[in-house]
Amino acid sequence: MNNLLDQALRKQNGNHLRVLSGIQKLANLWEGQLVAGPRLPFFMLYSTPSLLAFFAGMLMIFYQTLDFKIPKWQNKDSLIGTNPGLGFRPMPPEAQVDSTLIQFKHGIKGDWQYWVHSLTEFLEPTPGTYETLTSSGQEFTNCDFDKPPQEGKACNFNVELLGDHCTKENNFGYELGKPCVLIKLNKIFGWRPEVYNSSAEVPEDMPADLKSYIKDIETGNKTHMNMVWLSCEGETANDKEKIGTITYTPFRGFPAYYYPYLNVPGYLTPVVALQFGSLQNGQAVNVECKAWANNISRDRQRRLGSVHFEIRMD
Repeated sequence: MNNLLDQALRKQNGNHLRVLSGIQKLANLWEGQLVAGPRLPFFMLYSTPSLLAFFAGMLMIFYQTLDFKIPKWQNKDSLIGTNPGLGFRPMPPEAQVDSTLIQFKHGIKGDWQYWVHSLTEFLEPTPGTYETLTSSGQEFTNCDFDKPPQEGKACNFNVELLGDHCTKENNFGYELGKPCVLIKLNKIFGWRPEVYNSSAEVPEDMPADLKSYIKDIETGNKTHMNMVWLSCEGETANDKEKIGTITYTPFRGFPAYYYPYLNVPGYLTPVVALQFGSLQNGQAVNVECKAWANNISRDRQRRLGSVHFEIRMD
């Protein structure tokens, strides 16, 4: 009797094991064939294009909210802020990314060619650059201190304004040991300078020679007071002694009629050409240029309203 009972129990347990084994096989089959097999190509064929279409649609909606001419965040709400800085050209080679040194050997056998090429590229005669403004077909107009631009127009800046000395024909003065450096006021959309209306408004820390120059302008032609003034001098007392004479062309600053910058097609910011007329051989000079207007602060550490570079002639 006991033997028959044991046999029955073993048979029943065997059936249970076979059932469990069958269920496990079905589960494995589902996981391996029905899930990993057919579902993967289904996702690739249907889900991937759907996701791509979804993101493409989202990007299209996003781009519809953008204005490629007028930035959404301006002036104090932007990262740039409301205080323009200054920039200079030529810049050192890209390999010297942290350098602000302009160093060259003048004369026929000098090594000044890189600096001349860099300035030539900056002013090269290609569409949208300084030498083709008049004939480029862009929205330009000739401006003057009593003739601001019309709405939707930008004031023309002709490279001929830089005179006869700071030109590629004269190698920008580098061969002769009288190098030229171009200074520009960095663009801020919508920014408009608040100029000094009289010499009495200029700040105390303005260089004395610029103060005197502004007084002469005020007496001679007061319309030319509508200017963002520019001063460039040696950074230290020793640099001031070594820097020699500097001439500014075409103006001692940036005429206010070039502002505000409103992203008119082809707009190019005005530049001032500095020519160093009496540098000493083998002497590096630290130069600091500053922009002057009621709404421009100057901070050397934060690079506000100023720019620094060094120049050395051998």
